[in-house]
Amino acid sequence: MDTIENTNPTGGPNTHDHGGGGDSGCNSQITDGVTQSSVHVLGLGPATAAVNAYLGQAQSQTILFANMVNQQAQYASIAATTLTQELTQLFAAGGDEA
Repeated sequence: MDTIENTNPTGGPNTHDHGGGGDSGCNSQITDGVTQSSVHVLGLGPATAAVNAYLGQAQSQTILFANMVNQQAQYASIAATTLTQELTQLFAAGGDEA
């Protein structure tokens, strides 16, 4: 059976222990890769939460601004209708006196 070399990426001897109590037959680079990917997944949690919070805030502000524009358009329509009604009443009242 072939033996697996237990060296670090620089080519020197492996100086750290994974708590296995000796040679487990597994290359330390494999266990380091698994450990690093686990840490990577754990590190993504806070970043993902922050991105979700910012996206929620951006969507809320988008809805807020859309509602403000819509309300302003409704007020402009009401103002135009009111002006038309007032002018109609003014011209009607002026025509009776002449």
